[in-house]
Amino acid sequence: MDANGNLADGGFESGGFTYWQQCGNVNATISTQYKHSGTYGEVSGSGSKPEVNGDAGVCQQIKVPSGGKITFWVYQGTNETSTQYAYQEADLLDSNGYVIDNFYESVANTGGWKQKSYDISSYAGQTVWLYFGVHGNGWTGGYIYQDTDDVAWASSSTPAPSSTPSPTPKPSSTPSPTPVPSATPTGMPSPAPTGTSSCNNQKFLNDQAAFANGTLTGDQLEDVCGYVTQVLPSKTTTSGLHGYFYVQMPSGYNIEIVSNLDAMAQAPTNRPPSTWPWVAVGNYTYVQGRYYYDNSSSQGIDWTEDDTGSWPYTGDVVVCDNNAANCNFYW
Repeated sequence: MDANGNLADGGFESGGFTYWQQCGNVNATISTQYKHSGTYGEVSGSGSKPEVNGDAGVCQQIKVPSGGKITFWVYQGTNETSTQYAYQEADLLDSNGYVIDNFYESVANTGGWKQKSYDISSYAGQTVWLYFGVHGNGWTGGYIYQDTDDVAWASSSTPAPSSTPSPTPKPSSTPSPTPVPSATPTGMPSPAPTGTSSCNNQKFLNDQAAFANGTLTGDQLEDVCGYVTQVLPSKTTTSGLHGYFYVQMPSGYNIEIVSNLDAMAQAPTNRPPSTWPWVAVGNYTYVQGRYYYDNSSSQGIDWTEDDTGSWPYTGDVVVCDNNAANCNFYW
């Protein structure tokens, strides 16, 4: 612990996840090869292709002291040129796992370790989550990474090496996924609006962990809710025209939602608008559908409509404003 009684293991010198937690669907790692000082540093993402699909990062719950100013060192690299689909980031999260202060979203190539510092004194006395990580969309020709080390309050002593380490090649493979821990931030706005089942994000997180460790193999009915973080263009497949968007889970993981737009346009009532997208970043959504898990890089919730073939359940999507109000029910 630091002098304030929180922000434990700022240099990741425990060598593991005793104090920091995994916060994403793709695991971050604690590495002896990529560090700013000491023996260990944290690695999110990879310098090799393909790019991570989803989020890889670490988080820790902290209480912000009076005059709080956070400092840390990062080593960043990517071949992305825009933050539209991938980025490095650092954030403060609330107890629900939602971003309350985004320090940055970047596609940076630092070429070495760079120190960053942010004044978060406006949150003094509050208990928040500190998050470092990367986001990617699984682009086969892409890569993105962010190494983090020596996190501290500005008044704390931060180890510094006698000279800046020279750049080192990144790992040749992405970290292997493991179940998302249950101790990450939880909780969502409630209740669900009329027209959809009650939200049960914890069931989703439990099922995701069970899929990852091999104890669950069959598709699952899920009722999830959260804020929309990304909307993709529609795409025609062999089964029709589909719309795609991402909803953020309490763990920080963004689950892909797939809706068959042709099928939803044929619903007898509660059809969505005829043009896509009918959901926007920042909307709050409730989704009922089939959760499929092929692997950590291929998972999502689909069949959010009445034309579900052999699947026995009719799914739906409820789209609300960013206050989780003024909702529209589609199926």
